[in-house]
Amino acid sequence: MASESVGQARLLGSALQRTVRQLCPRSLAVFGVAGGNGLELVERATVRRVVALDFNPDYLALCTRRHATSFDRFEPVLHDLSQGPPAIAPVECIFAGLVLEYLCVESFCGYLAALLTPGGTCTFLLQLPSATVSVVSPSPFTSITRLTAVFSFVHQTALNDILVARGFSCILSDRYDLDSGKSFYYATYQLT
Repeated sequence: MASESVGQARLLGSALQRTVRQLCPRSLAVFGVAGGNGLELVERATVRRVVALDFNPDYLALCTRRHATSFDRFEPVLHDLSQGPPAIAPVECIFAGLVLEYLCVESFCGYLAALLTPGGTCTFLLQLPSATVSVVSPSPFTSITRLTAVFSFVHQTALNDILVARGFSCILSDRYDLDSGKSFYYATYQLT
């Protein structure tokens, strides 16, 4: 994801940075944190508590080495979101970049509110379908092609309907287009 031809690591970092700048949360959970996905760009004076969640123990260990000392409270959480809600104290903001495509959205949204403080927000970054670009970008890392089997596009209207039915409202939405030809939907929802 970090290779120049893919560009998604940079996108995740800038989307996370944008989220924190706009919302100024004191507590933040990054779902699918991998090696950090932009935590190095997060304003440490604003964010005091970070929950770094991933289902891959190697990614989580790498993220912990990189970022554990950068925040007042850093909580690495090894958890597979498809297995239900993680055991975390609620946060003001959740960032889930390129995560929902690998989950049952209905199930995830069913427990999302319990992970947020009152009035909390959740920002999503979703990959949009393309007639010309493959779901998983070509790269020298051929093992990544296995993700194609578990990947499923999430339609932004369907996501909106599910979240609104659960007490959320969309407060911001945008679109990112990369040089690779891939496009992404960025949206922030607030628990009302």
